[in-house]
Amino acid sequence: MSEEKKETTEVIVELGEFGKLLSNMKLKIKALGNNASEVEMIEVEPSDLVQVCKELKRSQKMTFLNYMTALEVKNGYQTIIQLEDHENMKFLVIKTTAPKASPKIPTLSELYPNADWFEREAYDMIGIEYEGHPNLTRILNPDNWDGFPLRKDYIGPVDELNQPIKLNR
Repeated sequence: MSEEKKETTEVIVELGEFGKLLSNMKLKIKALGNNASEVEMIEVEPSDLVQVCKELKRSQKMTFLNYMTALEVKNGYQTIIQLEDHENMKFLVIKTTAPKASPKIPTLSELYPNADWFEREAYDMIGIEYEGHPNLTRILNPDNWDGFPLRKDYIGPVDELNQPIKLNR
């Protein structure tokens, strides 16, 4: 029996403008290419997130946090952020992933006040703990809600309102 060689082709993505700037600061940056809107995307370690955002806000005028969202990925829970410089019409997407065993990411709420509600929503729905957040409480579900509804392993409650679906055949 002959063994077939599996060729793996690794696509090398080069750092863009922001990735190069941050890489020169000796920060661990991974280039992810551009999204469909041609916006540069990078990945950073959770421990570097605040430093990266501070530097971008200070030196690159990335003063607006347009959005922040979170999702479950294979190896953890990921936060995705888009920063903007309205004056020069520049945009950047930053991704950071916390491990499933300890989904903790530092808060950006002191640097970008509107991160407050974004982080609360991600905490409520996925369970990422944003360390240092001034009021990390549920924002969509009741305070006594059990679990995180957007996790793949989530099983919702069965009660009078949430009954199993019965199919009529």
